[in-house]
Amino acid sequence: MELKAKVAIVTGAGRGIGKAVALALAEKGCRLLITARNEAELEAAEAQIRSRGGEARRIAVDLAGPGGPGRVTEAALSAFGTIDILINNAAILYDTRFLEVSEEEWDRVMSVNLKAPFLLSQASLRVMREKRSGYIINISSTAALQVPVTLTTYGTSKKALIGLSEALYETAKEFGVKVSVIYPGMTDTEMLRGFNPPVPPDRWMKTDDIVGCILFLLEQSERVVLRDLVPWAVRHDKI
Repeated sequence: MELKAKVAIVTGAGRGIGKAVALALAEKGCRLLITARNEAELEAAEAQIRSRGGEARRIAVDLAGPGGPGRVTEAALSAFGTIDILINNAAILYDTRFLEVSEEEWDRVMSVNLKAPFLLSQASLRVMREKRSGYIINISSTAALQVPVTLTTYGTSKKALIGLSEALYETAKEFGVKVSVIYPGMTDTEMLRGFNPPVPPDRWMKTDDIVGCILFLLEQSERVVLRDLVPWAVRHDKI
């Protein structure tokens, strides 16, 4: 895909992986709709994109709130008139064992990590199918491969996101739209540092590692169909 002038939505773009991806896409010439909950972080990300000559709009939204995903889609269409790329990156994480998980925590994590990607993907695909082109990338986690006992809600939501992506892939391929799932390992972000994981920082991935993977996928020729690559990195176009 030629990225110049393409319209991309990136969720969770105020910091971490989402911000790094947004900055990289802007450098490639994408026009961006970035979203996150924190207005100050989002404003700083938008300013950084603009300072590098990129084009961006921002909308501060709680994706767990009523109508949140719909507001994101509407903002992108209002600003740019179309959607070419969707990066479902936003996620929340709680360090909670199974028996301690509350119904409130379960609902909030599933709303942000699973329901929002579903709604955003559904709305974006309806736009993309008319053009018979587009790309949706969902950010899962190695926590989905074997759900840690302390990450019940997060790991479960990321495993469910894989199933959602498989259904999305089977639907989207009819319209010439690509779908991929990336499985980052522990990545050096504010969320991970706040979680204080047992793995030492020198073994964490960097946000640039994830950015490189996403750009690799987006920039492949339309003739290229990738099968399963290294499991911790990406699952792409399973056929």
